[in-house]
Amino acid sequence: MKIGELASRTGVTRDTIRFYERSGLLKNITRPFEWNNYKDYGSENVERIKILKCLKKFGLTLKEGKEILQEKDNNPNIDVYRRKKAAKKLREIEKKIAELEEVKNNLLALLNYNKPNKD
Repeated sequence: MKIGELASRTGVTRDTIRFYERSGLLKNITRPFEWNNYKDYGSENVERIKILKCLKKFGLTLKEGKEILQEKDNNPNIDVYRRKKAAKKLREIEKKIAELEEVKNNLLALLNYNKPNKD
């Protein structure tokens, strides 16, 4: 499939597909017709891009997405790896939330400290 069809089937732009290609996130891209410079992206890249989009929604980085795709390519039991990765990301998010709660509480304390008394 050409880049335009891949873009429409995945809901990403052509530039995004080219970026993913340069980043090594897509595989088995061929040039079946050397004379017209078109690439065949293959239907398996639809799934790969959909996985990347899903991982992005969950807050994972492209680097983490690349690791998951590489693990998927090398390991048929990808669900175990995904769960480990998701659990790790959840711990990171919980840590960030705790840090932000602390900042919030400090700011609230500062605002209450500076609040004039209405006596």
